[in-house]
Amino acid sequence: MMTSLLLLSILLFISALFHKAVAAADPSASFFSTTSSAEKEPFTAWLATDNASLYDLSTFLSTTADPTKGMATFWKVNGDTFHLAFATMATGWAAFGIAEAGGMFGADIVSFSTANPDVLVDGYILDDRQVRVDNNSQDWTLISSVVEDGWIIVEATRKITTGDTQDNALKNDKELWGAPTRLIAAWGDTEEMSYHGDNRSSSSVRIFADPSSNSLESDAVVNALEKNSDGYFDVVNGAYEIPARETYYEYICKSYDELKEQFGGDMTDITMIAATPIITEETRQFVHHFIAMAIPSCDNQDRFKREQIYGWAPGDVGMVLPDDVGFPMFDTEDNQAIMIEIHYNNPKLISGMEDSSGVRFYYTNAPRLHDAAILMLGDPMLGLYGVAINDGLTMHEFSCPGECSSLFLDEPVTVISEKLHMHKTGVRMVNEAIRGGEVFHTATVEIFDFEQQGGFQPQQDSYQLQAGDKFRTTCYYKDGTVFKEGSQDEMCIAFLLYYPRKKFAGIPFVCPYPGRFPCAEEYVSTDLNGYEDLGRVFGTSGNGPLSNVTLPQPPVTSMEPLTPSNSNTGENKPAYAPISTDEAPETENPTSKAESTKKYCLFVITLSSAAMFITLV
Repeated sequence: MMTSLLLLSILLFISALFHKAVAAADPSASFFSTTSSAEKEPFTAWLATDNASLYDLSTFLSTTADPTKGMATFWKVNGDTFHLAFATMATGWAAFGIAEAGGMFGADIVSFSTANPDVLVDGYILDDRQVRVDNNSQDWTLISSVVEDGWIIVEATRKITTGDTQDNALKNDKELWGAPTRLIAAWGDTEEMSYHGDNRSSSSVRIFADPSSNSLESDAVVNALEKNSDGYFDVVNGAYEIPARETYYEYICKSYDELKEQFGGDMTDITMIAATPIITEETRQFVHHFIAMAIPSCDNQDRFKREQIYGWAPGDVGMVLPDDVGFPMFDTEDNQAIMIEIHYNNPKLISGMEDSSGVRFYYTNAPRLHDAAILMLGDPMLGLYGVAINDGLTMHEFSCPGECSSLFLDEPVTVISEKLHMHKTGVRMVNEAIRGGEVFHTATVEIFDFEQQGGFQPQQDSYQLQAGDKFRTTCYYKDGTVFKEGSQDEMCIAFLLYYPRKKFAGIPFVCPYPGRFPCAEEYVSTDLNGYEDLGRVFGTSGNGPLSNVTLPQPPVTSMEPLTPSNSNTGENKPAYAPISTDEAPETENPTSKAESTKKYCLFVITLSSAAMFITLV
């Protein structure tokens, strides 16, 4: 019974996770499933061609309004060339995009028009919804097109990496712990590309998935979890009525004794290898983010012993760890319970909404070679709490000195993935690792879109950190508000998932602001003159920064007014409640590393939220 439930759960999760990406053997049965055979004849005829049989993988990019309507997409990676085909029911135009965050902003677009069936147009989108023509180079080659009886079917090729700063490169996304590739599509019946209405779709897929299996592309994930996990357990809210308050933090805590029934027996040493969000669909709009932490017990929520193990924000679809990495659970007195902090955002003060969101944790009974942990950079403890962000474009930079990594690292550690987190006024974010004065790793979101990826995970390879390495975390905002914990406020945090886990004096590896002790970040902010100062590469002309290119101002997002009378009291603060500088002890400049370490420990012990871990993985 347990095995059947596990398999069913995994199948449902993967279906939501990667949107039906399948091998291209016979998609006609499932794609456009409510379209009659007669209406589907042009598509069926194309599927019978030799060209159609050459594609390794496919996915159906369905609309949210009707899952049977959308765009069928096929692809094959051959050396350094990406072979693409897409088909949809339209009479005017169709467009396919490689999206940075999963939406229009920062997308690389190729479009086809029936008015000009011999041409493909290579374009891109910045902060607004305007599709600009790529004026560096047109990198798509049209192979064939079919315009027949209300159908558009296009075949084309492009280099995996074009070197064009107005294109998004396709990166190897085969490893399940890495970020997938985000695709978007739109189509219409007008002669020229125009507003698409419901004729749009998006999905996250694995472009470089193993094509050997003629089944769901997601079978790779299903097989991995089925092979490697021994079960799962859920920690969810129990029909909790969301308060009619703009910002509210609710805490769910489950002890080992409460959860062990889900294990099927007494097991006090399990390892978490994957986690997936459980979001109540009817209340999804109210769930701003949540974090899961291992703690000593529900009665003893010692802040110094809290350790983040998973987090969710919009756009996140779950976490799968590498085969030799995991989070040990219930094996020591410090992790005998799981606490989930849910941030509810209810700006319209709607009452009567019940939420049962939470997390599903997949586990093994055996330990893995490496213990995982999460390093937080930027302003993870909201040291800038209450500091206003100026209007216009601004840059906020946090620098973590090499003394911090030297304090925690007695050996190199491997960073598996990163999440970059801001809120709604964030426009760009960069996290850099520096060694010997040189940047050796950069994680970037060129055009931040909170609605698509509240915790943006760049596509990147794993890399190593060593003692002495420095970090620089930079957040850019447009007409920002204030640094606080609310949904309409702002944050700047980078989360690095790494192994093996490192602690100092029982405190997890972290580099916070403000700087009242040796291992702390420095902070500077700068008002920018214009978009050319953002340092963006995507959308620039040639390979240099924007110079003669004028970018239109993106529209300012309308936000509900703050309601102070319904704001949180001191009794309902997030686990990362801001540090009061009045509570921080004064310390003298250290004269030795030993003295520095002593003062570090002294400061840490006084922090009201020193071991907190906020939002996201």
